Amino acid sequence: MKADLILHGGRIYTLGRAGLRAFSHLAVTGGLVAGVGGEELLGLKGQHTRVVRLAGAAVLPGFNDAHAHVVYHGLTSFGADLTGSRSIAELQRRLRAAAGRTPSGWVLGRGYWEEELAEKRAPHRTELDAAVGGRPALVDHRGGHSRVASSAALAAGGITAATPDPPGGSIGHDPDGTPSGLLLEAAMRLPADHQPPPPLAQRKLGVRRCLRLLSSRGITSVGAAVNRGFADDLRAYQELADEGRLEVRVNEFLSWELLPSLRDLGVATGSGSARLRMGPVKVFVDGGASGATARLRGQDGPWRTTPEELREIVRAAQPAGLQVAAHAIGDAAIEALLLAVEAAPAGPRPLRHRVEHCTVCPPDLQRRLARAGMAAVMQPLFATLGRRRFGEQLPAALAAHVAPQRDLLREGVRVAFSSDLPVVKDPNPWPGLAAAVGDGLTALQALRAYTAAGAWTSFEENLKGTLEPGRHADLQVYVKDPLQARPETWAEVRPSLVAVAGDPVFRR
Repeated sequence: MKADLILHGGRIYTLGRAGLRAFSHLAVTGGLVAGVGGEELLGLKGQHTRVVRLAGAAVLPGFNDAHAHVVYHGLTSFGADLTGSRSIAELQRRLRAAAGRTPSGWVLGRGYWEEELAEKRAPHRTELDAAVGGRPALVDHRGGHSRVASSAALAAGGITAATPDPPGGSIGHDPDGTPSGLLLEAAMRLPADHQPPPPLAQRKLGVRRCLRLLSSRGITSVGAAVNRGFADDLRAYQELADEGRLEVRVNEFLSWELLPSLRDLGVATGSGSARLRMGPVKVFVDGGASGATARLRGQDGPWRTTPEELREIVRAAQPAGLQVAAHAIGDAAIEALLLAVEAAPAGPRPLRHRVEHCTVCPPDLQRRLARAGMAAVMQPLFATLGRRRFGEQLPAALAAHVAPQRDLLREGVRVAFSSDLPVVKDPNPWPGLAAAVGDGLTALQALRAYTAAGAWTSFEENLKGTLEPGRHADLQVYVKDPLQARPETWAEVRPSLVAVAGDPVFRR
């Protein structure tokens, strides 16, 4: 069979068994890699073969961002981007401008961080009221574990001075007992549950905006994480796939709230197509590192999902062939997931349950994760940007085990990298790769964590993640080979072309 496409004259890294050995030629047939090697591949050239001269450019497998909030990022793109706001007055100006773009309805903002604000605190509901008038508004912290609601949004959620804290969350109050607008963890849902769902067309447009951003960074597959499940998420992805506009392969997370329906329908993890697959059941176990709501062994703290509830979720999911992806920051949260997995009845196959973030993970938990065949889905930038700050909040014995990606790999745990978009504004993998190399990983280990390991977590290691024969021809091209440059320069690296199944989805 002749090739549809032959790339030649470059440095092609398969990241498979050949490691970082570079090849000069790659052939694609039917969207799959037909061969990789040298000039002998020109023998696959036919009458209709497209031959592309790389002129020394580098080719890598497409990145797999194993955990990014695609729908959330897309929908909040219609609101106010508060990232980098330096004062509450600036936050108000941005929120006011967003309100002006939409004459009615709820106003959304995302991305503030109190440490960047001159006031060093979250905004108050009355400050949101001053920006949006009497409209309901929600402003989300960059870390995603707290938000501030305007007075109208609090009223929509029925939140008063007498409202008790929900399980796994808390409501902020002024000294007189009046709600301040600050909502932590599970309390964030109280007003959001009363927010009208956006139209399907807007949801689809938001998804496309996010996928365009991802593909521009060399990402050809994404684990689309959810905070809770909406049927319209699945419908939006499916319609985009049917329309041929799902440029990035999507492994769609499923909220634990959908678990009974998924079991009744017989939907298992991995169901779907090459472009859109049903992924893991997502559950929150504890809170976040930035809000000091991580659950640590020997300490009090919030359970977003109690160990007993988590045990029932895993017990129901595993026999149905449903993988579980659990947000777990603290060591107590990670251990709760391990106990649930270890106690659950066997499923039809090993399910490679996932610890999302896996932030505080001492050696005893590392070994248990390896024995259980589980994956750690981590954000490599946290190893440098977050480890020191978060470590200062921990007992000394735990501080050495924050973001232990190298130790997990040494124990045999599969570590898959991700951005956690929009916790970081730019999902470009290269700064994270540089941070991982600076943290002691080899370049090959770091690259595989952002490619092949993500494919392993979704049971697709024989389909994608490397550029070996038979895998999807999901690839990215760099005019200058980043692997011939120092890691300190990787933050500025961008692909010139990105292709899925051999077809370009992005050109710079």
